[in-house]
Amino acid sequence: MIWMLLTSHNYFISLRFMFSRLPGRWKFVVLSLLIATMCGAVLYRISPQHLGLIFLFFYIIPSNSFIPFPHEPAIIYYGKIFGPFLTTLTATIPTVIACIIDYAVLAPVFSRTRLSRIKTTSVYLKTVHYFHKAPFLTNFIAALSPLPFYPVRILSVASNYPLWKYTLSVVTGRIPRYYFLALFGAVLRIPNWIILLFFVSLISMPLYRRLTSRRAEAELPPAESDMVLENILTVEEENPKNQYFK
Repeated sequence: MIWMLLTSHNYFISLRFMFSRLPGRWKFVVLSLLIATMCGAVLYRISPQHLGLIFLFFYIIPSNSFIPFPHEPAIIYYGKIFGPFLTTLTATIPTVIACIIDYAVLAPVFSRTRLSRIKTTSVYLKTVHYFHKAPFLTNFIAALSPLPFYPVRILSVASNYPLWKYTLSVVTGRIPRYYFLALFGAVLRIPNWIILLFFVSLISMPLYRRLTSRRAEAELPPAESDMVLENILTVEEENPKNQYFK
């Protein structure tokens, strides 16, 4: 018994030490997930019929980050069950967590890896130049519309757009999108098999594009495939930066 207590105490100290070494953004993410897990357990204990909202909460986080899970079928499905207001409220909170994860993951990638050299290319500099003319509006429209959000997400992080502005613009765009998708499911009462077919189609399209692009890359000579990025960066370094905004 004493050995078990000592072991659990040492385990707790190790976890506390590991948590103290995390960056501030990851601390927020971990604490948010822990609080959400506890609240989900309490909700399930009090009202088991709302278990679907717990699933929706944890599903929205990866679907709004880098895992290509579409959120539209889930919002439509749970909107049909719980209504547009409760579904939108449940999906909004994990969207904030997903935005912070975006910055926690991507920021080091564009500052400490080889990809940081992309920031010196003319394409990147021109894109950032126009992006910063209306960054909040760009994020808002991208979050609201059905257009792919990945380019704007990467551009926001890579260009050091403030995290709080990025989160606010994404959330204000997602809220009406969530609401109308949930309302769509609640009003039309779409059969589950159609929602499932919609989900499969949204999953299949990016996978098909990825397989097609990999097949095209495989057809290139090995040396050419490996040197594409290097050649682009080399050409960009030979040109003066002041030509980018002519």
